Amino acid sequence: MRCFIGLDLSATEKLALDSWRQQALPEVMPRQITPSSAKGFSNGGPQGSTQPYAVPAANYHITLCFLGSITHRQHEALIYELDNLVAEPFSLTLDSTGVWNGPKILFSAPDNPPEPLMLLAKASRKAARRASIQVENKPYKPHVTMVRKATAALPLPLYSPSVEVHASAFHLFESVSTPQGVTYPIRHSWALKHSMSVREKLRRGITDE
Repeated sequence: MRCFIGLDLSATEKLALDSWRQQALPEVMPRQITPSSAKGFSNGGPQGSTQPYAVPAANYHITLCFLGSITHRQHEALIYELDNLVAEPFSLTLDSTGVWNGPKILFSAPDNPPEPLMLLAKASRKAARRASIQVENKPYKPHVTMVRKATAALPLPLYSPSVEVHASAFHLFESVSTPQGVTYPIRHSWALKHSMSVREKLRRGITDE
């Protein structure tokens, strides 16, 4: 199975981000799946077309650690490691954009990623390595992919996004190719919990719900 560890966005957050995309990038449309183009998904994605297309809002997520294809044994070892991972909930604001020419994507990202997010990503990588999964060593750059097949000809967004995201859990996603496109079903989830005392939680009005 092809997997990654990441954060999901709530339905409200996905709709807000998609609304920004439609207004700030009116030239970019969702991909229209036809019987001929659907054949390309058998290899993990549509082939042939070079036109930029919008990622479906249902697929919005923030990757913490990309795993690639993992075996059943690695999967079981990873679940054990993530069961023991402790991290706190946090919030972030998607308020900047950028384009990566290599993977040809336009993304939204937090201009100032919160420390708990960066620590969670680091812990996720360590857990994957302890499960004998090879993961990249590149600096972590949290982002949400908004447009694929993004080229130099793609106009810049008319304005920056401003979408607040609240993270209360992290997940193990599987990447599944279907005739309608790639989907990212959640296979396992872990709650993020405050490590402070009950008295301090009550003082601050914090709950772990």
